[in-house]
Order: sequence, then structure tokens, then C-alpha cells
Amino acid sequence: MKQYEEYKTTNISWLDKIPKHWNELRGKLIYKKVDRNPEENDEVITCFRDGQVTLRKNRRLSGYTESIKEIGYQHINKGDLVIHIMDAFAGAIGVSDSNGKGSPVYNVCVSRICVNNYFYAYLLREMARNGYISSLYRGIRERSSDFRFNVFANQIYPVPPREEQDKIVAYLDYQTSNINKLILSKRKQIELLEEYKKTKISEVVTKGLNPNAEMKESGIDWIGQIPKHWEVKRLKEILLINGRIGFRGYGKNDIVDNNTGALSLSPINILNGKLIYDKCTYISYEKYYESPEIMVKNGDIIFVKTGSSYGKSCIVNNIFQETTINPQLILFNNFKIDEKYLYYTLQSNLLKDQIDNAVIGGTIPTINQNKIANFNIIIPQKNEINIIVEYLDDLIFKLDNLISKHKLYIEKLEEYKKILISDVVTGKIDVRDSDIPEYEKIEINEGTEEKSDDEVKME
Repeated sequence: MKQYEEYKTTNISWLDKIPKHWNELRGKLIYKKVDRNPEENDEVITCFRDGQVTLRKNRRLSGYTESIKEIGYQHINKGDLVIHIMDAFAGAIGVSDSNGKGSPVYNVCVSRICVNNYFYAYLLREMARNGYISSLYRGIRERSSDFRFNVFANQIYPVPPREEQDKIVAYLDYQTSNINKLILSKRKQIELLEEYKKTKISEVVTKGLNPNAEMKESGIDWIGQIPKHWEVKRLKEILLINGRIGFRGYGKNDIVDNNTGALSLSPINILNGKLIYDKCTYISYEKYYESPEIMVKNGDIIFVKTGSSYGKSCIVNNIFQETTINPQLILFNNFKIDEKYLYYTLQSNLLKDQIDNAVIGGTIPTINQNKIANFNIIIPQKNEINIIVEYLDDLIFKLDNLISKHKLYIEKLEEYKKILISDVVTGKIDVRDSDIPEYEKIEINEGTEEKSDDEVKME
């Protein structure tokens, strides 16, 4: 892509050069911070980590850290540049699309000179992406910065001519919308493949692979008909279920340093049917040996019974040290049927419906272990189980490979989008002569994990 004809070195610490005709100014000469009193009918505005600044109700209504009182809340006008003081490092910077009120944790900025706020939102998010904002404040709190207005105002920023800012914003809006459209298409394909995978698993473990098989009533309304020679049994009839019943967690002295004790698994160690070893907890061997019934072995199945990820499960096949489970999990072992067939059944709608109906609790959902023991499962003959497992292994392998390719494609599109934005807002690419046809603007809401939208208590 075309570059500018001439460049010059800058006084901007994170940017070596800019086009020769661009100016440089400190933030305090470009923007001022405003602090307006909220208006009577103002609704709450949230600044999200994906750069969207909008009325909270436009994204979701729950999952926020609320203030007890709205002390210090300020009015925000549509078109204001909004910077989340603590989450600016993660990209929580954007232009408000609505009138409303926001937390005092936001810098609400209006321009002193003729600039395009969307250009500076793009530029500031690039400063977040390349780590510059994080470098300004270290050690404030984990995964956070403290990008207060005086810090923002003291930085030096490039200042292209206003008409060029407009052109850059229009070009990036157009290009990112096209990229987002591709990303959403790929995500939809992944969603359809995941749904197809679940449907096929459910179909095979409840009806088998023979479409002409003679059927019978299962005797259970919500299961309906099953192949004539299959049986309905309860989980407790075909395996052992072990968990820490009544256990309230580990004491202070139970937790030890990495690799000096036994590994204790939790729900975060189960991802897409596999064990992962991120954020592991280790407990003393004394505590580990107290509960031999929940010592994990290869071939066991781990099932999540408590927490937001209830119902997840995985087959253990990569244990490399003494391992146990925490109270949110239970262990299935001593199987009377193929454990892989049982695992596939756990992924099916046959078990999902029973799991969802058994959940109790609002804030912390949980499933009673006795209810789990009484879940119904359909058992084919042994030779059919082997054929079903082989069929599903092959199908899931192919589908997962296809899903992985789509995910990799999305990653490459996301990376390309970041590079494009970076190159354009910093003047590495000249887009002044670009033609922008009419298009539908597509945005992607990337989520608001952790404290991306917290309303801090200011009392």
C-alpha cells in the first residue's frame, strides 16, 4: 500500500516518524476534561474494552460491578471522547454513541481544536494495543493502568490535518467493517458446526447408526423411542461417582507452592473436553492422601457439578503427577461400559436436559451428587458401542479440524485488522486518495471480561 512521500522524526516516545506535514501537540492542547452534572433522565453509559461507548442496556443488563450510590456520576454527550481510567490499557476508549451518564472512573473529553474524535479513539486504542499505555503506570493493580487525564494530557500526539483525519476514519471504518463481516461469517460457521456436532452426538447415542432398527418405547417421556435391544439405566448402575461431599474448601495450610504437592483440579482446568494446566492449585500430600477415592487416574471422567460451567466434562488421559479434584468436581470411574461412549453421552441432549433440570441455586448453580447418580443413560450392546465410538471419533475429529481452521482464519483477520489500524493512524500508509463506497457498518462486540466495565465505588 502507498506510503507518504516524506516523513520526519517525532518527539512521540512510541512513534519514530510521522508524515512531514503532520503536526505534534500535547494532549492538553487538543482536549480538555469536562465534568457535567447528570441530567434527570440520563441512563447509564458504559465504556467497553472493545472500544464501544454506549448505553449499558444496548449490550447487557447484568454482570456489572455496581456502585452502591451514583456518587460522582457525570453527564456524557453523544460524540464525546471517553477514556476508562483503569481499563484504557485494554482498549476501553471510544466515542459515545448516546447521551447519558457515566462513572467517575471515566475521563470525558471534548476537543479544544478542530479534530475528529474517532481518529483519536483509533489512535489511543493503538497506544493500548502496543503496550504504551500500560508502560506509563506499572503495579497499580493486576491487568490495569491508571490513565488519568493529567497523564493523557501530558503525552504528545500526532495531529494530521482535519480533512485527513476524516479520511482516515472513513477508510478504517470501511475496512474494519468488511473485516468484521468476514469474522462474523466465520463465527456463524463455527456456531453451525458446533451445533451440528451436538446434534449428531445426541442422535447417535439415542437412536444408533441403523436408521431401520426396530424401536421401542423407553418408558421415559422425554427420551421417547430407542432401539428395541437397548436398555435404559441410571448412571450409578454403570460406574462409581466420587466427590468431596460436605467439603467446604481448602484451609490456609493446605495450599502449597507449585510442584511441592499434589495437583488439585478445578473447572477452569477443563476446556473443550480436555484437561489444561493453567492456573493450577497444589495441595499438601497430607491433604491429598485423606481422600483416596478422588485420586485422579488416566481413563477417569471428570464432571463439573458446581459453578457457571456446570455440566462440562472431560476424559483424563494426560495425568503426569498425583492429582485430585476440588469440591466443584466429581469423578466417574470403574465403568461397566466404554468410558468414551459415556463421555459422548454426557455431551448429548440426553444428559443436557437432565443436567439443566437438576441444577439448583442462583448465584452459584450446583447439582446434587445424588441427582447425578440417578441420571438416565441409554446403553446399546457392546459391539454397537464400539462402532458408535469409532464413528463419533472420526466425525468429531473432522469437525474439530474444520472448526480449528475457521478459528485460525479469524485470528489472522483480527491480526490483519490491528496491523491495518496501526499503519493508517500512525501515517505508515497514505489513504487520502482511497475511494470509500457506500457500505453497512459492521461492529463486533468482543466481550467485557473481568473489570472492563466496572462502576467503582467512590464513597
